[in-house]
Amino acid sequence: MRKIIVFGFLIVVTLCGIKAQQVNITLPQDANKEYVFILNKGINQDTIQSGRLNFAGNAIVNIPPKDKGYIGSGALIVKDTPALNMIVDQESFSVHQDADNKYIFKNSRENEYLYSFIQDKEKPAEDTSLYADYLIKLIRYMRDLNQVTTGHGGLMEKTSVRLYALDKLDVDRLYTSGLWYNIIDGITRLTADQEILGQDMVQILKRIKSDEVFEHLAENLVTITEQYGWDDAFDIIVPYVQESGRIETPRDRMYAAFTMAKVRKGMSAPPVAGLAKLADGEGFDKTLLVFYQPDCHNCEEQLELLIKDYSRFKEQNIRIVSISSDHNKETFVLDCEKFPWSDKLCDFRGFAGVNYLNYGVLGTPTFFLLDKNYVVLGRYARVNDILF
Repeated sequence: MRKIIVFGFLIVVTLCGIKAQQVNITLPQDANKEYVFILNKGINQDTIQSGRLNFAGNAIVNIPPKDKGYIGSGALIVKDTPALNMIVDQESFSVHQDADNKYIFKNSRENEYLYSFIQDKEKPAEDTSLYADYLIKLIRYMRDLNQVTTGHGGLMEKTSVRLYALDKLDVDRLYTSGLWYNIIDGITRLTADQEILGQDMVQILKRIKSDEVFEHLAENLVTITEQYGWDDAFDIIVPYVQESGRIETPRDRMYAAFTMAKVRKGMSAPPVAGLAKLADGEGFDKTLLVFYQPDCHNCEEQLELLIKDYSRFKEQNIRIVSISSDHNKETFVLDCEKFPWSDKLCDFRGFAGVNYLNYGVLGTPTFFLLDKNYVVLGRYARVNDILF
């Protein structure tokens, strides 16, 4: 008999331990409407449940076990209705609207605190034990950041905003705030100096505790630096990320970034396979390697600019070496007829060619400018960006 009682007690304890975390929704004015419930993770919105509110406007949202430790911003998005933002913090709670259409939360200190600020326009006393307290600080920081990046703040304000990002911004908590894009984008626009930007981002990355958040920010920074052609910042951020060892299995864009970082500014460039040796007494001050792909519209545009500007490169004693990813000899020969320079290479292996692999080229056009000792001076995506 005792064994049965003990066994029954263990069942009760187990069931209580696995009781699902729930958000009980009551919105009669939105009865029968479709909804989704999302949790914020960086620039992503993870849909954890979708469905339709019942005839009384009720729904029960179950937080899945994979998000058991989630603390941050979530949102109920009902069709044709503004999103209802709320904090999800490992506790079950409920929300409804009163006669004045104000949102009322029960069993949620976090949301009561947050909505006293958002809805009641109060200034709640600081309570650093709450995520809501930090979220309000983030909202204020985002406002200050927006002011200085749109030219409405002075040098002191800009310095203050930058130092906060470097020393105080909790990127782990920012990750689940729903404000990720606005704040990270704003920080990247605080300076036009790519070297400072790269160093700032490395300092911020070093303070991140979660590997998930670290990888997400690193991927975002790769996208941003590639999008704007910020190669100097890329060459500071990506080697740090790679050497940190915190991304064990780089995928997709990060894998490509690690490959591209094989050859960067200040490094000795790999030998160029197939490049003819210079005759005695012949020499160049610099070499421009031009990686291009046939039937690539952007490549054609940049090559036309290079042809048009060839005399200027020649005057500066720069050797131009074009390297095609073509697989077809006939089309390669036709392309080469347009080029006024002498060095035109192709091994007809596409992006698997030895030069493409050695230089980590995954997209075209890509330009490498080398000095006379074959040290990399820069990597570029456009002719007009090449500095010499």
